[in-house]
Amino acid sequence: MILRDFYIGGTGVRIPPSVPVSEAVAAGLYPAQDHAETQLKSIAVADEGFPAEMAVEAARDAILASSHDAGDIALTLYSYINNQGLPGWHSGAYVHRFAVGGATPVVEVNQRSNGGLASLEIAAAHLEARGGPAALLATGDRFGDLVGGRWNYDGGLVPGDGATALVLSRERGFARLLSLVTAFDSSLEEVHRGDAVYVGQSDVEAAPPFRQRKREYLARYGVQDTTGRFAAGAGAAITGALDEAGLDTKEIDHWVLPFIGMQELRQYYLGPLDIPVESTLWDWGRTVGHLGAGDQIAGLHWLRTRRRAVPGQTVMLMGVGVGFSWSCAVLRIEDADRP
Repeated sequence: MILRDFYIGGTGVRIPPSVPVSEAVAAGLYPAQDHAETQLKSIAVADEGFPAEMAVEAARDAILASSHDAGDIALTLYSYINNQGLPGWHSGAYVHRFAVGGATPVVEVNQRSNGGLASLEIAAAHLEARGGPAALLATGDRFGDLVGGRWNYDGGLVPGDGATALVLSRERGFARLLSLVTAFDSSLEEVHRGDAVYVGQSDVEAAPPFRQRKREYLARYGVQDTTGRFAAGAGAAITGALDEAGLDTKEIDHWVLPFIGMQELRQYYLGPLDIPVESTLWDWGRTVGHLGAGDQIAGLHWLRTRRRAVPGQTVMLMGVGVGFSWSCAVLRIEDADRP
């Protein structure tokens, strides 16, 4: 995507306290073998409230940090993975109402774990085509009511609760957006369908668990084939983003990858893409879990607020969503002193 004068104006997060994974293992909630493979330390867990309420708080912080005001927001995009609290309710409209207000558009983006970066691409295209000073991206999730529970959802990760927000600005920001590329391989939708057929809403709890469907796919096609196709999709997005930014892999200072367990992080990303774990946010991501569509925004917020990324450094945000899509955005830090 050709980008002209786009900035990350501000970020915000709401991440509840984390529960040690060792406690879940001791309670028999999380298999010890999974713990050994993922090496996760703790998972953020919210005990109450709508995810959209957390998203409103994160959004207000992001708008404040951007030095824009709510009247500058020309588009609001909201992404999530799990139940928002009420069937049929437009939770994105709630986020817009209480964080932005007015009559500007609000759209929910259902791109699963890639919702944050897919929203970034949609927002940039909207501002380029329609104009306007800024757009708001927000994500929010709680996973306590997952069928089968959060601890058995997926052997390669554990979902963590929380909300994130980012303001994309045409005028100013702490980081300049250099490139943004998305790659797709829809033949991989089968990874999370497995052998399942259509399931009516009343039978959702009887549907094959997410983890089982993934196992069925891997049994049919094999880990090696799947790993190769994941690497190809991720590689296409990374190469495209680097080419548009005029950089190579070694010039990326910080990699913000999905907050998944170490085994799959090595298998799908670190190994095939030759990314050193030291340049990722693994040490922090393993303390909060997979934040639905918000890993990348949360990671960028962590880099910004802890002054880990300094002016002149580059950051690669990489999102991956079932279906499958891979999005990569390259940023250059310009002003680390912004709040």
